[in-house]
Amino acid sequence: MRAFKVLLLAVALTATTAVSAADSLKVKFRSRALLDATASGYGKDDVQGYFRLEDFRVGFKANYGKYELKADIGLGGGKVAVKDLQFNYHFKNSVLSVGNGYEPFSMDMLISTADMRFNQSASSVLAFTNSRKLGVTFHYYNDHCYLATGVYTNNDINHLGSDKKNSLVSTSRAVWRKRKGHNLLHVGGAFSFRTKDVNKDAPVGSLGSAGVTSMFGEDLLGAEIDHAGTELKGLVEVLYTSRKMLLQGEYFYDRMNRTGGLEAYRAHGGYVQGSWLLAGEGFEYDAMYGIPGRPVSDKAIELVARFNYANLNDGNSGINGGVEKDLSLGVNFYLNKYIGFKLSGSYVWVGDHCGSFYDKDFFLAQARLQYIF
Repeated sequence: MRAFKVLLLAVALTATTAVSAADSLKVKFRSRALLDATASGYGKDDVQGYFRLEDFRVGFKANYGKYELKADIGLGGGKVAVKDLQFNYHFKNSVLSVGNGYEPFSMDMLISTADMRFNQSASSVLAFTNSRKLGVTFHYYNDHCYLATGVYTNNDINHLGSDKKNSLVSTSRAVWRKRKGHNLLHVGGAFSFRTKDVNKDAPVGSLGSAGVTSMFGEDLLGAEIDHAGTELKGLVEVLYTSRKMLLQGEYFYDRMNRTGGLEAYRAHGGYVQGSWLLAGEGFEYDAMYGIPGRPVSDKAIELVARFNYANLNDGNSGINGGVEKDLSLGVNFYLNKYIGFKLSGSYVWVGDHCGSFYDKDFFLAQARLQYIF
């Protein structure tokens, strides 16, 4: 309820501004829903299949001159939670953003859920990224580059109570790009540094990933790093689009230092994915934030494929979080700019030290009906 009150307050402030400047204020209310279904050949009765409302959220975006306010409230899973809550000030070719949102690390994590090629990001993306954070980010962009840097608490706005992490994060991203019509080449990278948690005698760090689905109730990958100190992680990213094709890939490396002279923990992984439009032309690209999107055409049919690899096992430190590979194939139907249907199948090769639930390789089919307004 507290998050809901925040949204009501923001709407009230927006309405107050409208009274004095109705001719300059632009407000757009928005919502989206994701209805998922999954069938598994894993051979366990409790995970043969499921369907659920994966995500439902409402929000708005208000613009007044160079000022912008965005707010999204998630209502899925029987919980109310603040998603994006950001105040933006637009300069020429730059944006200063303050509030709760994603840090500029991994373009796949920054893509809107409704625009992703599959139901969720690759397992490696989930392992090496975090949820939204409360902080400040400065974005700069022009035709040939995108640069961003920011400082954040290691918590989102929903976790600022007694369970908060007492550390700070600094993240930067740089992209070079060349674009002509539907053709785009985008190459970049990002770097993030996290301080050691304070007020804790022996902090424990963690990396984990649900894998290709969250339906099993246990993470496929999961590593706990005792005596966690500072953390450094980086990535390289490549994106190419043309009239009919999209190719995208990222590689991640994470080093978590440990106190007391203990060996640092290291993990890595990445993915490559591609799309081919059977119907429709071109792909959206947000130059202001360096993010690819859905097909440009309102009606489109898209064939998609993705290979992912993630390794959270580190023999030097003696900490193991599992290793896995997966291959996914799918087709996405965009009926119009509001409604889409996605269907995919994934085969997962389960390696050493994965979650105890995962005792063999498996196949999973997933479907999603989505609307965004």
